[in-house]
Amino acid sequence: MSADCHGQLYLLLHAHLPFVRSPRYDRFLEENWLFEALTETYLPLVQTLSRLAEKGVPGTLNLSVSPPLLAMLSDELLLSRYSRHLQKLQELASKELNRLKDDSARLPIAKFYAARILELSELWENRLHRDILSEFASLERRGKLALLTCVGTHPFLPAYQAEPESIRMQLRLTVEAFEHAFGKAPRGVWLPECGFFDGLDKYLAEQNFEYFFMETHGVLLADPAPKYGVFAPMKTPSGLLVLGREQTSSVEVWSRQRGYPGHPEYREFYKDIAKELPREYLGEYFFAGETPIDTGFKYYRITGGEEKELYRPWQAMNLAREHARLFIANREALMAELGPQMTSHRPCVLCPYDAELFGHWWFEGPQFIESLFESAASSQILQLASVNEMQEDSEECEPHRPIFSSWGENGFASVWVNPQVEFVYPKFFKMFAIFKQFKNSAQTEKQKKILAQMERELVLFQASDWAFMIHNHSADGYAEKRLAEHERDFMKLAAMFRGEFEDDKLLQEIMFRDNIFPWIQ
Repeated sequence: MSADCHGQLYLLLHAHLPFVRSPRYDRFLEENWLFEALTETYLPLVQTLSRLAEKGVPGTLNLSVSPPLLAMLSDELLLSRYSRHLQKLQELASKELNRLKDDSARLPIAKFYAARILELSELWENRLHRDILSEFASLERRGKLALLTCVGTHPFLPAYQAEPESIRMQLRLTVEAFEHAFGKAPRGVWLPECGFFDGLDKYLAEQNFEYFFMETHGVLLADPAPKYGVFAPMKTPSGLLVLGREQTSSVEVWSRQRGYPGHPEYREFYKDIAKELPREYLGEYFFAGETPIDTGFKYYRITGGEEKELYRPWQAMNLAREHARLFIANREALMAELGPQMTSHRPCVLCPYDAELFGHWWFEGPQFIESLFESAASSQILQLASVNEMQEDSEECEPHRPIFSSWGENGFASVWVNPQVEFVYPKFFKMFAIFKQFKNSAQTEKQKKILAQMERELVLFQASDWAFMIHNHSADGYAEKRLAEHERDFMKLAAMFRGEFEDDKLLQEIMFRDNIFPWIQ
C-alpha cells in the first residue's frame, strides 16, 4: 500500500494548566503544578521528539498549548523559579545518593533519577536557555510537532451561550496569544473540555479557525449523521472541519481498569519520599506550610496492596515499548477493517489525551510516545499525521450540525454546571455587564489601564479549572479562593474606574500578579 493510502492516526496532546503566579510569596504550592509538568512532561517530550528528528523517524505529534500555559512558559519570574526548582532537585538527588549508598536495591533507582535531573537541567539551561516555546516552534519546523491552540483561559464555553460577546472576547485572546508566542495565526483549536454547543462553530469561523475536535457522541449524533462516523472529518454549517474521538484507543490509555498505565510494572505515582522522609532531611523547599510537596523521587512500582515492590526503570521502559507496539497493532487492525468500507476517504483515527498524562501521571508515557513513532514508521497501513493534513470527504456535500457535548464525566455539562458551582455564573454575568457598560467610556490612560485589568480578571474568573476542582474536591479550597479573588479585584477595579477611590499601589499589585495577556488594550 502506498503512503498516499495510509490511514491517518492523529495523536493529539492537550497541554493546559491554570494561570498560577504568586509574586508575593517566595515559594507557592500551586506553582509546583507548572514545575512538575515541565520536569515530567514538557521537557521529556522535547527530548523524545528531538531524538526522533535526529534519527529521521517519520511522523508528527499534534500539541495544543493553552494561552495560560503559553503565558507561564514565557514569564521570567516563573522561569527563574523553575531553574531554582531544578537546582533543589539536584541537591536532593545528591542527598539521596549519599543516603542510599549502602542500599544496593534502591541506589540504582537514585542514580537513575540523579542522571535524569542533571540531563533535564542541562537541556533547560544550556540548550533551550529557558525558552521551551522556541523549541516547540523549532520542532514544528522539523516536522515533529503540529501546534494548535485552546480557547482563552480554558472556559467551558456552553455555560456562556447567553453572552456571545464573552465567547468572542475569549476567542480573540486565543488568537492573539498564539500569534505572540509563535508569530502566526493558529489554524486549529482545542475546545476546553471538548465543550461544544450548537452554533459555536460560527464564533470559531469569525476568528478564521479551520478545524476543532469533539467527544465521540457529539459527532455521531450530528444532524445528519456523518457517513463515516468518527473515522473521517465532517464539515459544520460554518465550514469548519471537526473530528471526533475514537473510543477504543482512549480506553487502552485512559481506563483505570484496562489502561496500560495501570500495569504493576509501572512507577507508582502516589509513593513519593516527600510523604515518607522527615522534614529536616527534605528541607523547607519541599513543604508548603505543613503540606509536603512531591519531589519526584518515587522508588516503588504500582503492584497491589500496601506492600509495593521496588521500581525497575529499565523493565518499565521496555514494557512501555511493548505497549506502544500493541497500541499501533490495534490501530492497524482497525484501519485494515475500515479501509475497504471507506470508498471516498482514507480512515482517520483521533487519539486525544491530556499531555500531562504522559510523564506526570504515567511516568513512562514519553517512552510510550517515542515507541509509537518507531512502531508506526514501519507500518504499511497507518502514519502518525499532522491534523493540518485533515481533509473533508469530497462526496459529503451537506454540512453536519454536531450536538451539545463534552468529554467530561457523563459527556455533557455536569462537571462544570451543577449545584456546587452554580454560584459562579450569575457572578460572571453581573461582572460582564459592568465591563460592557464601561467598555467604550474609558477616557484617560489610567481608565484604559484599569479596564484592561478588569478584562484579565474576567477571563481568569472564567477558567473551567475552578469548577472542575470544586466538583472533584481536588484543591477545591484554592479554586474557591481564586474565584473570590478575581471577583473582589474586578469590583475594586470597577470602583476605581468610576472614580469612587484611588489606589495606585493596589492597581499595580493586581497588574503585577495577574499579568496574563499584557497586550490587552
